[in-house]
Amino acid sequence: MFENRGFWVFSQIDEVISRYFTITSVSYKQMAQTKRTMHVEVIPAYEILRRSDLTSNMETVNLELRQIGFMPLLRRHPTKESRGMLYVFPISDKMRETKQQLTTPLILFGLTVVSVLFVGFMSWDVLQNVQPDLDPIVTSLLYAIGLIGIVGIHELGHMFASKMHGIKASWPYFLPFPFGYGTFGAFISQKTPIRSRNDLFDVGLAGPIFGFITSIFFTILGLMISIVVDSSLIPENFGNSPFSLDFRLFSETRFRILLFEALAFFIIPNKGGNTQIILHPLAFAGYIGLLLTGINLIPIGQLDGGHVARSLFSENHHRVLTYISAGLMIVLLPEFFLFAILILLMYSQTGHAGPLDDLSSVTLSRKVIAVFSIFLAMLCLPFPVELFTWIFPFFS
Repeated sequence: MFENRGFWVFSQIDEVISRYFTITSVSYKQMAQTKRTMHVEVIPAYEILRRSDLTSNMETVNLELRQIGFMPLLRRHPTKESRGMLYVFPISDKMRETKQQLTTPLILFGLTVVSVLFVGFMSWDVLQNVQPDLDPIVTSLLYAIGLIGIVGIHELGHMFASKMHGIKASWPYFLPFPFGYGTFGAFISQKTPIRSRNDLFDVGLAGPIFGFITSIFFTILGLMISIVVDSSLIPENFGNSPFSLDFRLFSETRFRILLFEALAFFIIPNKGGNTQIILHPLAFAGYIGLLLTGINLIPIGQLDGGHVARSLFSENHHRVLTYISAGLMIVLLPEFFLFAILILLMYSQTGHAGPLDDLSSVTLSRKVIAVFSIFLAMLCLPFPVELFTWIFPFFS
C-alpha cells in the first residue's frame, strides 16, 4: 500500500507517467480503508492528453509500473473528450500469486465426469427401447466425452487467449449437476486484469469459437450414427428422454437450432413421412454445445458475448445493451428466464470492470469478426418451435 511504501513512491510513478504521457493535472483520490492498517488508501489520478500513441504507451507504462508494484487504469474524462484519466493502483496480493491451485478444479472435474456419466447411463434405459444394440457403458462414455469435451475445450480457449496476452488464469472449474444434462458448464477465474480492449475481445470470443468448432465435430459424428424410426414404434415414455428429437415437430418445451437442423437435414437420410430422428447421445452433446455457444454469445453482463460487447462499447453502452438483451431473452426464450435474471443479478453486483486501457479501440479486423460472431450466435441460438417453423418453414 502507498502508506507502507512511503510517499516517495509518488515521485517514481510521476517519473514513469511523465515520460510517456502529457500530464495536464494531477490529483489524489482517497480509496477505501485497508483492513489491516485502517489507513485511507490514496491513489494518484493523472489528467492526460489523448494522443495517437496512447495505446502503445499504455502497454509500456503497464510493464514499468508492474516492476515497482503498481498498475495503471485508463478511463474517459468525465467532461473533456480530448483528455483521459489515468489512475494508478497498488497490485494486490492475489494478483501476485503465481502458484496454481489444482485441488478444487480436479475434484470438481471428477464429480462432473461422474455426474455426466450418470445422466448418460440413466437415459439408456429409455433409448434401449428403440436402439437395443446400444451398449450402456459405451453410450454413457460417448455422451460424457462429447459434453465434457465441448465444455472443457471452450474453457481452454479462454485459457489459451489469456496465456497469449499475459493474463494469469485458473484452471477450469467444472460445475456438476446429476440431473438435466449432467453439468452446469464450467468457468475460469482471471487472476490479473485484462490490459486492453483487444485483449478483452480475444479472451471473450476465444471460448465460444473453440467450443463451436468442437460442437460441430461431435454433432456431425453423432448425427452419422443417429437413426430414423417410424413414430409408431416409439414408446409413450420415450418423450421423457432428453435424447428424443422430432425432426418434423418438437414438443412445447423443445428448442430448434438452425445450424443443428441444417446438419441433420443433410447428414441423416430417409427423413420424412411419419418418422422421427432418434439422436445418438453424442449428437445430443453436440446439440447442447451449439446451444451453449449461442447463449454465451448473447451480449449480457459477464457472458462471453458481454465481454465482446464491452470491448466494443463504453461501460454505459454496455449496460444498456445488457438490459436490452436480457429483456429480449426473457421474452423470446422464457424457459431461460431464471438464467437471465441470475446474470442480471450478478451484473448488478459487480458490473463489468472493462480493460485497464478503456480509451483504445479494437482493431478493424476484430470488428469484422464481431459482425461474424453475430451471425454465429443466430445460427446457434435456440428458437421456440413456433417461432422457428414460422421463420424457417423449409425445415418444418
